[in-house]
Amino acid sequence: MEQEIKGIVFKGNSEGLIIVIPENYDFEQALEEIERKVTSASRFFKGARMKVAYRGQKLTPEQEEAVKAILDEKSGAIIESFARDEEPVREHISHQNNNTHKVPVRGPFFTGIDEGSCKFIRSTVRNGVRIEYNGNVVVLGDVNPGAEIVASGNVIVLGILRGMVHAGADGNKDAFIYALNLKPTQIRIAEAIARMPEDEESAHGICPEMATVKDGVIIVEQM
Repeated sequence: MEQEIKGIVFKGNSEGLIIVIPENYDFEQALEEIERKVTSASRFFKGARMKVAYRGQKLTPEQEEAVKAILDEKSGAIIESFARDEEPVREHISHQNNNTHKVPVRGPFFTGIDEGSCKFIRSTVRNGVRIEYNGNVVVLGDVNPGAEIVASGNVIVLGILRGMVHAGADGNKDAFIYALNLKPTQIRIAEAIARMPEDEESAHGICPEMATVKDGVIIVEQM
């Protein structure tokens, strides 16, 4: 049975972050995993205000303080609250899918992330414009602040990404986000969410980066 226990999982929601700690999981190991994941995603957490909740294993007040201390120290974010969340994971995901990003799908999730249907946007996506597509989206231009792209597949921006992008919106964690200059207000891949620090300076020129999900956390790597 021990081999079936999965590790710590981070899930994004509209208010911040949910940490899922498996039942009967070693707490010291949980702390190490939480620290590692928070540190790897600190670029996006820095400067943000977040409410953090946890599910699964019931922590003592002392253990809750230990987790919050790691969040305060390693994330660079302002942690407005940290508390247990009793909401079932499946109910939360269903609520998010029904009310936040509605992408029509024909099956469990879009599987054509390596090859499949693709929508080309041959212009800059401007403030107030929202694009939804059941497949991959390629933007031949910029995505401005206030613009949104929601795709069940990958999202590729051949320009500056400053708006909000949600790839793998129907739950495909293998989807990715690529941009020649990645400076989003928010990015999501499946259920994982990340925000760009408010105080980070905008880079000039081309600096291709790709965002993917590893161990439930969005990781950005230079290409």
